[in-house]
Amino acid sequence: MKAFVCPSCSVEVWFDSLACEHCATAIAYDLVADEFVALTSPCRNRESAERCNWQATADGRWCASCSLDVHDAAHELRRPFQLAKRRSLRQLARHGIEPGRRRPDLRFDLRASTPEAPVVTGHQDGLITLDTAEAEPSELESVRTALGEPYRTPLGHVRHELGHWWWATAIDDEIDRAAFRRQFGDERADYAAALESHYNSPDDGSWRDDHVSFYAASHPWEDFAESFAHVLHIDDTYETAAVRNVVEPAGIGDFEHLYARWVPFTLTLNEINRSMGTPDPYPFAVAPPAVDKFTTVAGSFPGSRANRDRR
Repeated sequence: MKAFVCPSCSVEVWFDSLACEHCATAIAYDLVADEFVALTSPCRNRESAERCNWQATADGRWCASCSLDVHDAAHELRRPFQLAKRRSLRQLARHGIEPGRRRPDLRFDLRASTPEAPVVTGHQDGLITLDTAEAEPSELESVRTALGEPYRTPLGHVRHELGHWWWATAIDDEIDRAAFRRQFGDERADYAAALESHYNSPDDGSWRDDHVSFYAASHPWEDFAESFAHVLHIDDTYETAAVRNVVEPAGIGDFEHLYARWVPFTLTLNEINRSMGTPDPYPFAVAPPAVDKFTTVAGSFPGSRANRDRR
């Protein structure tokens, strides 16, 4: 994430800031400008439990993020997912991906599971469904342990499901279908059967030779979505580190160059956390074939150098 400043006093503000802590100016994030501006048109969710800090779009009601929700029942459990959504939508915008100009229409259904009405996280024809019950730390830790996914987070969920949407909207345009199948596998394989087999199989570690995660090995769609999520993880984390002068700047448009710098950075990042006795923030040792998939995903973004070269 880049460093943002208050439009009034130029003191640094944060991506979730509602006001400048120095001069108390009410501020809002402007997606088009990619900067904070003085608040003039607040999103309707600004005063809700979700505390949205984006400017409303031209209709003066919702911002570009909240307008994608199919339900407007604001709830504090949705707040981490809304922040994750806004963070990810900023990334998409930076890389030339405009949901409003793509099909299928991107929408979000944010609801919390209950014993009577469990919510299944997933993507279907542009609709991303997320179980906001995982905003509760105890629930998230329970699911992490049950599924063996120590890296499971609301932000990871949003980015992964956006990967499914991006595949659906970009296949046969930015993504060549034949090339996809050669690299990721044939997506025509029975998806339900593949997931059932995955959840009924022990993790023997064989996926490490070609995939970024055990789940990525379950089906080509999941492989692509996991790769997409990791590209956004890398992009955001590295941008933050570069802004803070921790690493040399490198952009996603030249992903091979970025990844060459990413590897030593993650080793340092993990060691810093170990120095504090906390889990590794990036607990992955990625094999070359999986890195090649990252490069393919990054190259599918309209703003990437690889995509421009193909055109």
